[in-house]
Amino acid sequence: MRLPKVRAVATAVPEQRFTQADLLALAGYGDARRRGFFEQSDIESRHLWIDPRRFRPDETVDELQERYRAGAVALAERAARDVIAAAGWAVDEVDFIATTTCTGRLTPSLDARLVARLGCRADVQRVHVGDTGCASAMVALQQAANHLQAFPRHRAIVVAVEICSAAYFLDDRLESAVAHAIFADGAGALALSTEGEGPAIVEHRTLFRPEHLDVMGFEYPGGRPRVVLSKDVRRIGAQMMAEMAVVLMKTHGLKREDIQHWILHSAGRKVLDRARVLLDLDDDRVRASRTVLRRYGNMSSATIVFVLDETLREASPAPGEWGVMIGLGPGFAAEGALLRW
Repeated sequence: MRLPKVRAVATAVPEQRFTQADLLALAGYGDARRRGFFEQSDIESRHLWIDPRRFRPDETVDELQERYRAGAVALAERAARDVIAAAGWAVDEVDFIATTTCTGRLTPSLDARLVARLGCRADVQRVHVGDTGCASAMVALQQAANHLQAFPRHRAIVVAVEICSAAYFLDDRLESAVAHAIFADGAGALALSTEGEGPAIVEHRTLFRPEHLDVMGFEYPGGRPRVVLSKDVRRIGAQMMAEMAVVLMKTHGLKREDIQHWILHSAGRKVLDRARVLLDLDDDRVRASRTVLRRYGNMSSATIVFVLDETLREASPAPGEWGVMIGLGPGFAAEGALLRW
């Protein structure tokens, strides 16, 4: 049986780049504790679909939705076009599209809009994964991989896009300030087929802990999205990353030292710090995740695609090497894949 392979990776961010100092000024926090969330985040800059000359903390629900729609469609299209070109395909050679987002909703959905804007075939198959949080790119990747298992001659793309800036909510909750200090906007895309070069997706696994259902997600007071982000996420997320890694390795008789590449969701500084200790990894093994966090912040579902892209460019994996790829999301869930080059 031929395994699905990641043939190409592409990313896209808004042109507007902000330092943490810029965003702290826009957010308007004056107390030391909230300033500390920005200053101690290990994030240098983020890209947001925001015009700083027009930004207001009291934007209406309609204004936030329009920001989401414009940003999500534009970034998703750019990433999709780039990944198709990087794979060496024509648009009409794409047989399956999986899209995902959690920071807004569109009807017709994001996949339908991409089909129209890209000019895909009328019979292209598609799926949209919604409201699955930061782990949803991994869920969409699993759907694409499953499709290629059923149709091994097909070609698929996965597109994850998030406009986290459309969930800005000014209130007195500390978790709102934490969210504003780390989340960002961006899109990531993957091209998959069972032919050609690229890391093979050897195994997919899901680890779900519904007892932690309330620690992360969105709520919508007055129809306006507001992040729910408990401080327990740093502990739960890191622990579930470690558990997921064990499950993936054990299935194929692997040990930690057999894994050369760790593609871990850049959830935040403290999550990565704890995960590194639990997995007994040196700093070099989490370099890609830290680099993405520093340059881009946490772009929710798109982030894991950026970490894979950074790994491919900087680590230059060799044939036969193994990789573990893990995303975290509300539910609470860890979504993982075992890769082999």
